[in-house]
Amino acid sequence: MGNVGAVFLFEWKRAFTWQRMLWWWVLAVFPVFIIGLVVFTVKAEARQSEPLWLGLCAWLLFALVPMLVSMLGTLLWTTPAVSVELERRSWVYLAVRPNGGAAVLLGKYLASVTWVIPPAVLGLTVAVPLCGFASMEEAFRVWWTMVRLVLLSAPAYAAIYLLLGVVMPRRAMVLAVAYTLIFELIISFVPAVINKITVQYRLRSLAAEWCQIAISQGNPTPAQTLIGTEPGWQHVVILMLLTVSLVVASIVILRASEFSSSAESDM
Repeated sequence: MGNVGAVFLFEWKRAFTWQRMLWWWVLAVFPVFIIGLVVFTVKAEARQSEPLWLGLCAWLLFALVPMLVSMLGTLLWTTPAVSVELERRSWVYLAVRPNGGAAVLLGKYLASVTWVIPPAVLGLTVAVPLCGFASMEEAFRVWWTMVRLVLLSAPAYAAIYLLLGVVMPRRAMVLAVAYTLIFELIISFVPAVINKITVQYRLRSLAAEWCQIAISQGNPTPAQTLIGTEPGWQHVVILMLLTVSLVVASIVILRASEFSSSAESDM
């Protein structure tokens, strides 16, 4: 654990560059800008319908923060965890240390998760009051829902991108972008059983339940298919088990993989 902590602190120290801090502020400001633009564009009369406005703002915040901010932040930080070390030709020195590869992987994973969560929460804290909810209770419910979803989505997405980066380090970014487009942005919105394999399905179901967004009852509808009827605790447990399993799988695959000097020079 000492090696993991050392890698974690080192990665956080490296994060304090103007390029990465600029990207940090972009992640924080992006949802605020979009929400502000929507509120400015939509007429005040259209915001009087409380259930409709609550649903619109809740789903918009969900799409902007637990979905986009978490995915983009973890994709750019976690995916190249191995490929960066190969490019720097430092992997051989890390691999010969006791548990060096696993420590690098876990340290970078924790750094990426803790780096993405603060701008997401900051953006939510500023964006939610802009929505102009009918009551403080309603605004807090939406804010607290999205914060919890960020705490679930960031580790889950980071674990997925970490695994993709270990499986194919030289094509990690291409593989991660392809996964995001195909699974999280297309298959997750397919009204069929296949969408249950995505993180988006779990997060979307939790958002609907925790924000208390009404869904039509009766015969299965497209909305019910996209959200599901499983209890919230089940989605939370599945996301946590998925995160732990993917991180463990990444370490196991890393230990079984060999990155030769020729592979490093090809990078």
